[in-house]
Amino acid sequence: LLIGSDVERGAGQQVRGLTSLPPLGALAGLGEAAVREAARITALECRDVGINWAFGPVCDLDMEPNNPIVQTRSFGADAYLVGHLAAAWIQACQAEGVLACAKHFPGHGRTTMDSHATLPVVPVGRELERDLIPFRLAVCSDVASVMSCHVAFPAWDPSGVPATHSTRLLRDLLRRDLFFSGLTVTDALIMEGARAGAR
Repeated sequence: LLIGSDVERGAGQQVRGLTSLPPLGALAGLGEAAVREAARITALECRDVGINWAFGPVCDLDMEPNNPIVQTRSFGADAYLVGHLAAAWIQACQAEGVLACAKHFPGHGRTTMDSHATLPVVPVGRELERDLIPFRLAVCSDVASVMSCHVAFPAWDPSGVPATHSTRLLRDLLRRDLFFSGLTVTDALIMEGARAGAR
């Protein structure tokens, strides 16, 4: 039985009495060792209370000042640094027996709207390859799962549906092109971005 929880800022984010940690943006400033230790503490405390699936780390890039949802949840704007630190977080978490989850595929960093409230649309094309770099590195680090986002990417899928409902993004891009064979999970389906794309 998988029991998952959002614990980006430590198990104390969800369970009273456990450790609350700084957001990933702050951990990035402290370096890889701090990121690994944060992931290790998170995993150990999650496991102690029966959580065996951590919905983290965030692999989105912090590149849009008006983004209402990512910002300090991200390791930063440098795609390779974000990927490197995400891989470190994943490795340290999974070494303690808790599944990690790279989110929010294929990237929530360019949005200016909150997918909890609406369906954001990212209109750019080739630039999106940069957003995939952290996810590629997460897959290379054997991340156990990937979470999709409720964002539409018409350059990748002209149908306009969010990634969560997109065969082109989840099957063709994630499975075929990035060679991911693990578990996929959606962001919360009560979010308006998911409802807007439901058929």
